[in-house]
Amino acid sequence: MMSTARLGRKHVCILVAGLVILMDINIARKGSKFVDLSVLWAEDDQQPIHRRPPQVPLCPECLEIIQRANLTDTSFVDVATNYSHMGAVDERNKTGYVHDVTTLRRNQPKWNMTDQDIAAQCENQDDWYRMLKQRVFVDWEYEQRMQASSKKRIKILCILYTSTKSHAKVVNIRETWGPKCDGMLVASDTADKTIDSVKLLHKGPEEYKNMWQKIRSMWEYVYDNYYNEYDFFHMGGDDMYLIVENLRRYLESDEIQAAQNGGTFVSSKPEKMQYPLFLGNRVKHNGDVKQMYNGGGCGYTLNKAALKLLVVDGLPNSHVDVVGSAEDLFVAEVFRKFGVYPYETKDENRGERYMAHNPGFLYNFRKNNWVGRLTMDPVEGHNHTSPQAIGFHYVSGEMMRRMHALLYHQCPPTLMTT
Repeated sequence: MMSTARLGRKHVCILVAGLVILMDINIARKGSKFVDLSVLWAEDDQQPIHRRPPQVPLCPECLEIIQRANLTDTSFVDVATNYSHMGAVDERNKTGYVHDVTTLRRNQPKWNMTDQDIAAQCENQDDWYRMLKQRVFVDWEYEQRMQASSKKRIKILCILYTSTKSHAKVVNIRETWGPKCDGMLVASDTADKTIDSVKLLHKGPEEYKNMWQKIRSMWEYVYDNYYNEYDFFHMGGDDMYLIVENLRRYLESDEIQAAQNGGTFVSSKPEKMQYPLFLGNRVKHNGDVKQMYNGGGCGYTLNKAALKLLVVDGLPNSHVDVVGSAEDLFVAEVFRKFGVYPYETKDENRGERYMAHNPGFLYNFRKNNWVGRLTMDPVEGHNHTSPQAIGFHYVSGEMMRRMHALLYHQCPPTLMTT
């Protein structure tokens, strides 16, 4: 091991698991040479890991939330033999089916809107229009900069729950934001090749009041089959709209990358040990802050540590046979047992990133409406929504396509005003 007996300038050295981490200046002297101790080597492949502090320190509340939980070893543990892991079947009802979740990204469906249809969707300059053209935006500069760099991007698996009667909604997702995810899993009660849905097995009937059992099976199926291929996992319903570029930027930010390392450093590659992250729209159950959860509407995001903790340690011992629709409450309750709480996902101006409703409803947001009464420390008006919003709820049908046209500059220039 490198000696730290001779140090240049002022340093703080910490010995952790046989590795010397030199904080602040990160320079030690070995003989007549300076050595950068912020460069460590991974145990598995001996490739260097570069660590640095985040550009902006995490907020005190953010640090408190993270540090309530324990570090989790993200190595995969096979628990597929657990009796509750029921898996999926193919179109012939053959068990053990594993879907190729990259199909949609590799084979994006045609955008089925004529120029006339797009113009009709763009003409009405209402609150939806104002929110999506004057407030929220896709950060193309960041996206182009990252695509031009050699930096490895994080991989996101998007997970959608639906049912046979709602498959038409999924068609809109497949033609808009769905292909932007690195992987897409559509869990339904039927295997439908037109939308690449998976018939997922779960306890009890396929009905809204049994959503908890469906969500349990979905998370188990995702962990069993896709855990090692993805960095983050976002689950929501068939009426959510995701701005995937904004989600990816947020997850790649110094804040989130540092958060899963305990808030103190950003690593150049994923660390084996992570703090669980439970990201979404924080709401108070019946106004009780102690029962905070992430509303399921526009979905919530888990990192690898959170997904493993949920499936391996949480679900086998939590509400195993419960029938209920409040899956988002149950997930939060499971996490609380392990000290994992919804992370503060607002931006620096207290704008929400994960939205509980649609753009039109939120443009003139008020604290005294039903969403405001549940929201943590809300801001009124369109400032309630972050310019880099990640997702919206209650978006379906033509409104899904309208959002896409407005956000991705598909409206005719003659209709565009500021």
